[in-house]
Amino acid sequence: MARCNLLILSFTLLLSACAAITGADLTQPSTSSTTPAPGASAPSTSSAVVAPGSITPGLAIVRPGGVDLYSAPAAQILQTAHQGLILPVLAVDGSWLEVLDSCSNPVWVKQADVDVVPKSIPQPTGNGFDLSAAVVVVDAGHGGRDWGAPGPSGTRESDFNLDIADRLRDLLLSSHDIDWATGRVEPGDSYPALAGAWMTRDTSGPEAGDFEAGLAYRATMANSVGADALLAIHNNTGTDRTLNDPPTAVFYAVSVDDSDRLASLIDAEMVRAFDAFAEDWQGSGIQGTAARVDADTGTDFYGLLRRSESPAVIIEGAFVSDPEQERLLETSVFRQAYAEGVYRGLIRFLTTSETGSEIREPELFAGNVGSPSTTNCVVPTQP
Repeated sequence: MARCNLLILSFTLLLSACAAITGADLTQPSTSSTTPAPGASAPSTSSAVVAPGSITPGLAIVRPGGVDLYSAPAAQILQTAHQGLILPVLAVDGSWLEVLDSCSNPVWVKQADVDVVPKSIPQPTGNGFDLSAAVVVVDAGHGGRDWGAPGPSGTRESDFNLDIADRLRDLLLSSHDIDWATGRVEPGDSYPALAGAWMTRDTSGPEAGDFEAGLAYRATMANSVGADALLAIHNNTGTDRTLNDPPTAVFYAVSVDDSDRLASLIDAEMVRAFDAFAEDWQGSGIQGTAARVDADTGTDFYGLLRRSESPAVIIEGAFVSDPEQERLLETSVFRQAYAEGVYRGLIRFLTTSETGSEIREPELFAGNVGSPSTTNCVVPTQP
């Protein structure tokens, strides 16, 4: 089924390159086919921006100078949201849009004050899938006061996640050839750039991407834009055993068809990506394709996956808590290998009917996910 590309325009306001992240070796740039736009502050992505009223709004992008957030149409102004912030659209009321702010609160904006991105129509995966019309949401896990897993030398999982997500976005927004025998990804024309790769956190966006984002906000972004897939980038903690294979785990949404196949292909390509870096790995009992179901409700345990309407996965690449893997994560070559593994798995998922690693049945889980409450979450405000 062809994706609607009505009135697609070049979105020059959103073109910018990945900003560097401070920290050990994190200043090395990710590979990108784009060059920075002077003074750019909006996320670097590619998608359609259209005239209000001509399409079903999917996302609202805050323009330079910020935008006022209202409690209701023409009601109290709550704050001025930071330029570049992406706001998933919940509803339309005349000239007003109800959107979700980054702390997962429903608020309102004037439609004329934001750039509107149309909601897409997901395509059936498999042979004939049009990559040039695909839309994906890349979620860099954690952010802001939520660092995720800390490394032994003081590194933060959230920083690693953000850099890897930026690298994946860059891969998705440029065309490539892939040598499937070796896994090598090179510039070429075999696999075209996607129509859109939207970031929940982006180094070229508010706070250089280091802000807190609610789980509902992250999932709703994919739902609102009609994403073909939602990819959450994470790294793990809590090693308790030595493994012969890379310790990657990819959790899939039980409630969304084909999420398990997406997870199996990403896991297979991640294992291939990491194999060259070590022979022995430290890890845990969760390895490969996995799913967790809440023991009380019977629904997806992870809030991001439970809320998603798109095929969705949470990727736990390496263990930040292990000194050896922390050192690997501090290198640009390893972070690029992580991004390329996810990229290859996604391409296989979208364009073939293949399955990768063994798909394990969901397990009942009653643990603590460890994510902090968003009670004190702060939406990035325009200076």
